[in-house]
Amino acid sequence: MPQWYGRRGATAVTPTTGVTGTGDRGRRWPVPPSLLLGLAPLVAFAAVSAWRSPPSDDYDSLGRTVDSVVHALVLPEGIAVVVLALYVTALGWWRTATVDPGRTPMRWTMTAPVLIVVVCAAKLPFVGWSSLPGHYFVLLTVGVLFVGLFEELLTRGVLLVGLRRRLPEFGVWIASCVLFGLLHLLNVLAGAPVGSTLLQVVFAASFGSTLYLSRRLTGNLLLPVLLHAFWDFGSIAVSATVDTGDLASLLPVGAIGLVAFGVLAFGLVAGGMVAWHDDRPRRLRRRWRDVPPVGVDAGQGAEPRLPTVA
Repeated sequence: MPQWYGRRGATAVTPTTGVTGTGDRGRRWPVPPSLLLGLAPLVAFAAVSAWRSPPSDDYDSLGRTVDSVVHALVLPEGIAVVVLALYVTALGWWRTATVDPGRTPMRWTMTAPVLIVVVCAAKLPFVGWSSLPGHYFVLLTVGVLFVGLFEELLTRGVLLVGLRRRLPEFGVWIASCVLFGLLHLLNVLAGAPVGSTLLQVVFAASFGSTLYLSRRLTGNLLLPVLLHAFWDFGSIAVSATVDTGDLASLLPVGAIGLVAFGVLAFGLVAGGMVAWHDDRPRRLRRRWRDVPPVGVDAGQGAEPRLPTVA
């Protein structure tokens, strides 16, 4: 179990219950977890994204050319990964941000990430592999891996460390999904239509539940990163290569999109159930609170009090 040390002693932090227990050792690195430190990189990322995203009329063309992939994905996301990695290293949060010592026992929920893989794989036959040079797809793969690594370390990593310091796991699940979805509102500043962006926010928040679930199932961030990258690769590659006038391709792609709605809804329910299950011991403690030992508060000669159930 990872440990953080405060001024008055050692503090153990579990993946679902937050800080518990103290010891007698003095403060040492890593830095103790806090909600402020967990939110700081997300706020900074939002501010930088808003600053460098002047409105444009070519938002829909982003990622459709080699030059766009390099300048809109590979370079900025690569820089973001390096900066976030330095932040996590400075805090000493690598293990707690990327590893959950305990995994959820609800193994049936693995169906949700498996269905995401199926949806992503179903898009690949509709990618126009010959319509763009081979190095476009290589660069796109690198770019989406950077996106997956950065956004998962940001939201399912550092943010979770901060949220778990203050919230029960069900609240952590809700807050991480909502904040992940709201990040996509920044696309409006880059010229994306408001209506489609709001739909993207809902999609992203729902997808965030399956990504959260993937961490809870595997105990680390690898599967969320790969799922995130695979999803983005299929979405961008299809938009970049499918002819909008080709109904033979558009109809099945649209059908896959409808199926994706159902898959994301299932992931939303499954993620919520896992987080709710993780909080069961906490709910039981609140229901059956500890009471003072018999006679502790009884005056001399008074009849001892019996413990009561709150």
